[in-house]
Amino acid sequence: MSRIIDTHAHVFTQHCRTAKNPRHRPHYEAPLETYLDLLDRFGIAKGVLVQPSFLGTHNDYLMDCLRRYPDRLKGVAVVDPQVADATLDEMTTLGIRGTRLNWIGRDAEDLRSPEWTDLFSRLETRGWHVEIQAEGSTLLAILDLLANRDLDLVIDHFGRPRGTAWRDPVLDRLCAPGAAQRYWVKCSAPYRSRADDLQAVSKRLLDALGPHRLMWGSDWPWTEHEHLYSFEKALQDIEHWLPAADLEQVMSDTPRRFYLGEGKSSVNSREEV
Repeated sequence: MSRIIDTHAHVFTQHCRTAKNPRHRPHYEAPLETYLDLLDRFGIAKGVLVQPSFLGTHNDYLMDCLRRYPDRLKGVAVVDPQVADATLDEMTTLGIRGTRLNWIGRDAEDLRSPEWTDLFSRLETRGWHVEIQAEGSTLLAILDLLANRDLDLVIDHFGRPRGTAWRDPVLDRLCAPGAAQRYWVKCSAPYRSRADDLQAVSKRLLDALGPHRLMWGSDWPWTEHEHLYSFEKALQDIEHWLPAADLEQVMSDTPRRFYLGEGKSSVNSREEV
């Protein structure tokens, strides 16, 4: 039986509340039932639902999905810094394991406010991680800002690198000595990267972090890139990016350890394997 976990997918319907003035709002639905059918079709055991940027902090549908399938799904929410403790506790009980910072086109300095500082402290006490959707200097500034926090940091989509794998400031940071104690990186969404060669990017990350810090995600339903991608392509790409010997670790063991706590004492543990 497959042990693969898809660590990055989005679900939404036309009934979901949206963020104010989203950058993009799909004119179609990506309901949970369709996603679960795809997991079954491709032999994928579990999924991690990540709140999409255009829904903002309206996590209602995400939470409902987790209530319905607690044994198959985990989640990553987007929360307002003033979110109530009771809401965070309910989310934790439902299987939400972190919050996502959708910081494309936003200023990292905003995260230094007292409200955000307090939220990060509250997330630390709950063992949540912070997943970062940003690029370039903004991503680096967020990593600096969170450097002294006891928070695991998950980097979306390879860190959205640009140009060559060996001359990218984000990859330089992710692959620096000691980085393996701080970061997890999702190998996903090649269309959101401007790197010349994602196989070279993957090799550099694998060499620096090891397979126990990399995870695979489909990024279904590939918003704004629907015509370019598919589940078949997502599964083919990971086999191209990484050696066959590392696929089970990246696609199964690492996400099970990170999201399900299998093989470690707590979700927030940084003990190496």
